Amino acid sequence: MASAPRVASLCAAACRRAAPQLARHRVTAIIASTKPTATAAAFTTSSPRRAERAFDGDEGSGEGAPVELRQLDKAFADRATPEGLQQLDRLAKLNGHATIEAYLDDKLRHAPGFSTQDKLLTDELVRDDSGGRPDRRNFWYDEDDPDTFTEEHDEFNEDDMMSMAHNKLDEVREMRHYTRLAVWEMPLLSKLAKPFELPRADQVLRWRYTTYMGETHPAESKVVVQFAPGDLGLTRTQTSKLRKLAGARLDPDKDVVRISCSRYEHQAQNKRYLEDLVLALVAEAKDPQDTFADVALDTRHHRTKKEKPRFPPEWRMTGRRRQELAELRKKGAAEEARRLEEGRVVDGQRRIDGYLMERLAEEQKKAAAEPVPVLAGRGPAAARARR
Repeated sequence: MASAPRVASLCAAACRRAAPQLARHRVTAIIASTKPTATAAAFTTSSPRRAERAFDGDEGSGEGAPVELRQLDKAFADRATPEGLQQLDRLAKLNGHATIEAYLDDKLRHAPGFSTQDKLLTDELVRDDSGGRPDRRNFWYDEDDPDTFTEEHDEFNEDDMMSMAHNKLDEVREMRHYTRLAVWEMPLLSKLAKPFELPRADQVLRWRYTTYMGETHPAESKVVVQFAPGDLGLTRTQTSKLRKLAGARLDPDKDVVRISCSRYEHQAQNKRYLEDLVLALVAEAKDPQDTFADVALDTRHHRTKKEKPRFPPEWRMTGRRRQELAELRKKGAAEEARRLEEGRVVDGQRRIDGYLMERLAEEQKKAAAEPVPVLAGRGPAAARARR
């Protein structure tokens, strides 16, 4: 069974750790001493023989109760102080070890009473402290960041869907969500509907906002304002000056000034900026010091779209003309039928077929009239033919 130095080693290791993990290990064979002098003894690395006999356990004594390592850990934590741990570390360095845990572990491993169970317990504690070597064959192991690997996850059975399938499911869920909104919640908006009313004379500014449903977009903060210079209640000179101050933001064809802003994060900020800008333009246009009367209106920024030529309406065919053309076509068809009956209509296909037949007959006659050369034979007849 575990000895007193072994218990001291376990308590020292547990005291240095942030979260004690020794609670699950129970020592059932340790018999506590019934004498008060044993509990009052000071902490030391060497224990008396009486304590060793108590921890080694005489099962026949029959007195005492099982003691958990948690109680020993608490007792050691109450008695141990940073100064005491530093003294123990200095003692371990004098014996050639870096810490007291390494010193006690070396002593216990070479002790004759160190059992296999104690060795397994020590190895488990060291493995819990250091985390152990990661399993590179595990699914959750990451080469780039091995510290994130833990064994707390369930084993991956390779039975999950691919990422594309999960993305498709997300699309289906989103579509169903908006379908439910359209069926159940959108009809309720009819209670908030208001009849359309024409803008009043003092409502000359038209604002335009952009909203992207279901997502965050950087263009959502953009605000656009439009107004006609003639609707601001200015004089003719002031209106002309305002058009010149607007510059490239003026549409000469529609006589509308269009200004947009997206420099700020929120729509309210951009709207406030545009409102101040319009007020500044109106105030500058009302300034009588300089009316810009000697400055011409620059419209080079505006390009008028060329209209595509359209068929003149006066050239379109009238009903009377359609009737005249129909009568002319009817007369022409009747005349053609009469000429066909009289045989005055030339049949082009018949003429072509006749010409081809005549040419074929001429070629056959010419081929029959031409002599066919014959090779001369051998013998007396051939000799006479040569003479």
